[in-house]
Amino acid sequence: MLNAEAANLFSESLTFEVKEKRDKSNVAEAVAALSNTDGGIVLVGVKDKDATGEDRIVGVLKSEHDAVASNLHALIPEAMPEIIPVAIPGGDRLVLVLRVDADAVPHPVMVSGKVLFRIPGHSVPADRRRVLDLAARDQAARGSERRMMNVPRARWEPADISLWPEELAGDDPRHRPGALRIAGGLELPRRILDRPWLDSAARQAAIDALNNSPLRLSPVWSLHTWIARETRATHLRFFAEHAPLGTYRVQSGAYLRLADRSLSMVVGFRWRGGGSSLGDGLDLQHFYHALLGAMITVASTCEHVARAAKAAEPSDPLTWEGWVQPGDGRSVTDVVVLGGVSGLSDDPANAHQASHFPEARAVSRDIDGLDRLARDWLTYWLLDLGGNGFEATIARWERPEFLRMPHLALGNLAARH
Repeated sequence: MLNAEAANLFSESLTFEVKEKRDKSNVAEAVAALSNTDGGIVLVGVKDKDATGEDRIVGVLKSEHDAVASNLHALIPEAMPEIIPVAIPGGDRLVLVLRVDADAVPHPVMVSGKVLFRIPGHSVPADRRRVLDLAARDQAARGSERRMMNVPRARWEPADISLWPEELAGDDPRHRPGALRIAGGLELPRRILDRPWLDSAARQAAIDALNNSPLRLSPVWSLHTWIARETRATHLRFFAEHAPLGTYRVQSGAYLRLADRSLSMVVGFRWRGGGSSLGDGLDLQHFYHALLGAMITVASTCEHVARAAKAAEPSDPLTWEGWVQPGDGRSVTDVVVLGGVSGLSDDPANAHQASHFPEARAVSRDIDGLDRLARDWLTYWLLDLGGNGFEATIARWERPEFLRMPHLALGNLAARH
């Protein structure tokens, strides 16, 4: 029997609409309404009533692909969406996925003299004020878009953002362990400009996501519950102290910022070995676990916060970037044990005091896309250090079970420690 979630499969929303079939201009009107709002997805071949769950997926004939494209080109040529045909298994019918990018079309988009826009679950006619706002939308340059508040913001420099308690206190400790820093985020839809702040729901969403992230607990390290160290209207700081479990003593810090439409986050992870020496390094495979764990933490936290702000869709990922930052005069080979990597220089003059993972885009927003980027970054990094003979080793690593995207619903891990 279908549960409640399955019964609400493909529920229409602000950024999502379904059509059982093309009927005159109904598909074009749906695309136009999304184009005049935040964009989104239109599915053709899915019932919007009188069915639940998988029974809603009825599909259309393959010939409808060209017919829908021709109809859209005739009615809204300036706002053609991407059309992706998806075959229904076991038959000869398709579901057409129309991907609408609201930022890539001139506004307003009209169908038969009408300007439509989207409200949750419905398309409705625009009034004069909204038509004028749509026309003004294209005149605003990126970074100076029309918004209710002109909120001042500092330049985004994730490599230098203070994450650790002593940095916030202005102290300069003698011993700093090795640290990894990962930055990423989301470009949110335009409606976030009407509420350019992180409210209490967003703060709680961030805490929930951090405490359910894979950076919290692994077979070789463990963190106490994340706590909020600073909460402001447009930025949040968090910190998690090490728990006395596992091989390494680790800490983690995070900084989350909303600026215009960019929800950006930097997560730091630093470690000391389990022995008495502060110079003990992180094993290369465990470093891969920390790297991917930090990426998952950024991705899941930003998505959870965007959902709490009711601006999760449609959103696009920002570029990823990362740094290895050894402390106390060490080099990266002091804080990461590169066993099995040959060709590294022994000349102290060539010691790398820091390493940079260059800006990059993941092939997808899921765990597989993030994992691929993490391994590509490792390959780039080790080649840049002069290493060789490691590619096959990295390719053989299996992604452990704890490195998974957390379920962003209820529950947290606060009771674990």
